[in-house]
Amino acid sequence: MSVRPLVMWVARQEATTLRFRRRHGDVAAGVLTGPTGPVAFTYERAARRLHLPERTIYLDEYGWEMDEQGQTVFRSQRTDCNGES
Repeated sequence: MSVRPLVMWVARQEATTLRFRRRHGDVAAGVLTGPTGPVAFTYERAARRLHLPERTIYLDEYGWEMDEQGQTVFRSQRTDCNGES
């Protein structure tokens, strides 16, 4: 499975650095660095589920956030890695 949706999501955020610390099987883990500092993450590649300390984000194959019903959520504002505008 690819980490492409994660990379595309990060490109739309305020994060400046994406560093992988572990990529094993279906899970990738590392650190996102943004304006508020470093944030640890875990990404489940098959489920396209991104776990951050404050929230879990579901991504589609293009890196857009999805809601619980599987609908794409387009945001007009960027949010930092902690979910703050």
